[in-house]
Amino acid sequence: MNDVMILGAGAVGCLVGGHLAAQGYKVELVNRSADTAKAVAERGLLMELDAGSQSVQLAAAPLEDASDARFVMLFTKAYQTESALSAVLSKLSSDAVIVTLQNGLGNAERLAQLSGREVLQGVTLIPSTLLAPAHVRSHGAHTSWMGPLDPQSEVQQAAGRELAQMLNASGLTTEYEAEVRTRVWHKACFNVAMNGICALADAPPGLVYRTPELMSQAHALADEGVSVAHAEGAMVDAGALHTMIDFAAQEHTFHQPSMLQDVRADRETEIDSLNGYIVAAATRHNISVPRNELIHGLVLARQASTAFWATQPKG
Repeated sequence: MNDVMILGAGAVGCLVGGHLAAQGYKVELVNRSADTAKAVAERGLLMELDAGSQSVQLAAAPLEDASDARFVMLFTKAYQTESALSAVLSKLSSDAVIVTLQNGLGNAERLAQLSGREVLQGVTLIPSTLLAPAHVRSHGAHTSWMGPLDPQSEVQQAAGRELAQMLNASGLTTEYEAEVRTRVWHKACFNVAMNGICALADAPPGLVYRTPELMSQAHALADEGVSVAHAEGAMVDAGALHTMIDFAAQEHTFHQPSMLQDVRADRETEIDSLNGYIVAAATRHNISVPRNELIHGLVLARQASTAFWATQPKG
């Protein structure tokens, strides 16, 4: 049995898997495409880091050839969660632990329902870029936070501490927190504030910052998210969130959020697990979130627009 399966070998998945494998853990990268497995077989996983470049030897396989693992760490897009996990579930033993560090809200709950297994959740701030299959670049500081889906579960608590220790030993700074849910909501509220605006305006954070009309809307979107987070029992610090939005807008001038990249590439976005989740949760609590409703609807239409225009009658 492997120690870790990386389900979704994109930029962050490859970086985490590579660090773990370099420390001696048995790791398998699993992707829908066979390109990752082919690249690893030819030259290993390439990592360009602050300390230099290195090639790491580890296992890699397409979904249908995945092997069992103690920890299954998901790094897929939120909307790919069900199909990815379903493809490997029959390979997993009953005591395999499912881990999500994905963007968005509701991922951990969905994984628990789909898998019937123990689930860990968290967030990660790891700067990384996938240059080619199994070739990743990462520079600068990074931190992750991880904890149990159910803070009362001793099994999940023990598993969370074990995996956090493995990641720290591999050089990936990871903090274990029993009440990590608030961190998940904090990052989601930041993404709710910025990602849709950047995607719709084709604007990096720096341009949003230089457009006061958009910055005010970003902060208003965040406030709606915080009100829903509090109703859901996640006590997000509104002041810290607004500070984070201002910092990112000023300092990450030309950063391209994933939702902006997805819209540019005519790909599906994670809007349903961000602003869409806020809208659904707000309905349950009878909270008004008109800005999130608007962003949700606009991004849904934008990601469908190319296909729609293609149906226009000729002539």
